[in-house]
Amino acid sequence: MTKTVAVSSAKQPIVSIRLAAATCLALLLAGCGESAVCSKPDVLDTVRKLFEERELGQFKLPGLVTVMEKTATFLSTDKQSNASHCSVIVTVDLMQILKATQNYSDEQLSKAKQTAEQKGQPTTRDNLVNYKVQTLNGGQHYITVLP
Repeated sequence: MTKTVAVSSAKQPIVSIRLAAATCLALLLAGCGESAVCSKPDVLDTVRKLFEERELGQFKLPGLVTVMEKTATFLSTDKQSNASHCSVIVTVDLMQILKATQNYSDEQLSKAKQTAEQKGQPTTRDNLVNYKVQTLNGGQHYITVLP
């Protein structure tokens, strides 16, 4: 037997504020420490490439995937392998996928974007990507994008 509980709309903003505050605090605490390796440009570029290969396969177009560098966050360190566990937000431009798959012109793309925005539909998609960075002896990094 399932039970449905209705939450009044007056309580929803309070819950949202608490959730946002908890998320911000968690990100601040997680960002402390060894985050420098998580946000190195070569590491983030490799994360972008691995994400493109895994999620998009054939649609490797310039500007399609953007790594939000400022969101790179250190999560923890594996004591055995000394690898840093990190996360970052990667944004995929849905309009560029539309352009690539439907051969839209720039004018058609602009119109489709405007229509999507009017209807409240997203034109981009954010993805939280977790990855592991292991620093090798030569100063290079071995990066694994986690599922």
